[in-house]
Amino acid sequence: MTRSTLILGSALLLAAAACGSGGPSSEPTGSTTSGPGVTTLNDGITLSTSTPQRIAGLYADAAGNTLKFDLAKVNDDVYLDLNGNAGRPILHIETNGDDYNFSYMGGGLTMHTTKQFVAQVKAETGPTPSNTSTSGFAWSGDTNVMDDMLALPEVKQLPTLSRALGVRGITGMDYPAVLALHKVAQQAAMALTVNVPQLASVQADNAYCQAYPNSGDSCYGMCGPGCSCWSWVCGDCCYHYGCAVHDNWCREGKWWYCYDITAVIAIFGC
Repeated sequence: MTRSTLILGSALLLAAAACGSGGPSSEPTGSTTSGPGVTTLNDGITLSTSTPQRIAGLYADAAGNTLKFDLAKVNDDVYLDLNGNAGRPILHIETNGDDYNFSYMGGGLTMHTTKQFVAQVKAETGPTPSNTSTSGFAWSGDTNVMDDMLALPEVKQLPTLSRALGVRGITGMDYPAVLALHKVAQQAAMALTVNVPQLASVQADNAYCQAYPNSGDSCYGMCGPGCSCWSWVCGDCCYHYGCAVHDNWCREGKWWYCYDITAVIAIFGC
């Protein structure tokens, strides 16, 4: 049994205990349910599993592009398996002990880092990260794979999929399993200049939360391109550490981590 299988097994056990909590209070109009845990709406998404710790399903757009996703998160263990048209592998993330391993386009490009490095970066940068190190990311393979990935027609649909999950109430804060997908979709939107409509957001019940923070500074630390809030990424339009790390890389000119959908930012959380 592989480590990733153990992660998913743990996620399923936790999900069973949490079933029915943390999600939207009601389904949108036009929904149909066809079996335990299987819900189909008029948004192109069919979910086979929907719990805070695990999200799995299929998205299909009107042009026939498909995205099959299987996502899990338990504590700081992350799992993501994303496949596109005809089942072609797009992105795979799994946690093996202290290691995070990323595979792009079936292994044409890989990346390795550790929980220890991520924890070290957080400890050194504090709540307002600057000069965030990328020294702990080890890449292997053909870097052109990232460009090939961005050219896929189904990858251009990632922002639409992400927003549709947000409409269902599946945010990265309430459903930790989906955060990695939301982060990848956000980077895809920036790289491909894809604009999606915002969703209404209520300011978080947090005395330190300021909706649309740093509005005079392109909303540094808010999730979304500039001041275009993607409230469904971390649940609101407030400042979030993980989004600030991404903004910092953009401002430092680290375009590899800023615009190419490396998905690295997902392991920094909200």
